[in-house]
Amino acid sequence: MDGLKLKKYLHTRRKKFDPLALLVSFAGLVTVIYALAEKGEFDNFLDTRSLLVVVCGTFAIILFQFDFKTFLQSIGYTIRSFLGTPDRKLANTLIELDRTIISNGKLTELREGEAITGELLNDVIFMHRQGLLFDEIDEFITARVKDELLGRRVAVDLLRKASLTAPALGLLGTVIGLIGVLKSLSDPSKIGPSMSLALMTTAYGAGLGSLIFTPLSGRLEHHNIIYLEVHEQLLNKVSILIKRDEHNIDHQFIAEAEFKASPLSADTPENTGADGNGNADTDTQAAEKSVGTREALGMETP
Repeated sequence: MDGLKLKKYLHTRRKKFDPLALLVSFAGLVTVIYALAEKGEFDNFLDTRSLLVVVCGTFAIILFQFDFKTFLQSIGYTIRSFLGTPDRKLANTLIELDRTIISNGKLTELREGEAITGELLNDVIFMHRQGLLFDEIDEFITARVKDELLGRRVAVDLLRKASLTAPALGLLGTVIGLIGVLKSLSDPSKIGPSMSLALMTTAYGAGLGSLIFTPLSGRLEHHNIIYLEVHEQLLNKVSILIKRDEHNIDHQFIAEAEFKASPLSADTPENTGADGNGNADTDTQAAEKSVGTREALGMETP
């Protein structure tokens, strides 16, 4: 065992948040947009009517399906996804737990656990100090994690629906624009705006769906997997420490019970009587039995 290095068995956190990959992805999107513009003339891709149809229509449909609070919460999850992965807050906690497990330490040594503070490990230790079993702590923490995970999954669902809604509205704008073109055949001056609506709504819808909403939903879904995995790891490590404490308590209780049942325990003054040999208790019991016998026979008690 002397040759073992503790760091080999500690929780290793692979760097999941890569700013370089994020910058490269943004650069790729900018390159695509620049390549679509002819000679850098981005004004050709600006059409107010088409933009209002796709963007405003998408947000209106999304808000119809989800409440405003959920909508803002999803925006918050999306913004935080660019700041790092969900395991960044628990990485040091997992390392602490690993070191405690390897060094045969106790869970209560890691935090004070005097009150519920919102910090996951502190709350676990508080409940452990209150005498809750691991199964009860596991149910409580799992419910808390599920609540957070539900909000994250709803955010992914919202983005997925947006990625489907935007192209659909683009197709709708295309159909309306083509109808306008057909109606304007007698007046060529009106064909241009109608054709612009027909084509630009499709471009905006496909762009929002493929370049914005789909990548964001995929990013959040990936973060949800990490979030669930890291909390499962934390609960597994906490279970090792709590069950170790429960095992030690059971052994201590059994040892005390065996000691009380042993002959050495029976010879103690508490169990043998006043003189330590049991004589005082024996004489008293004999006298009481004699008096009871005389009274039962109707004889006078001396």
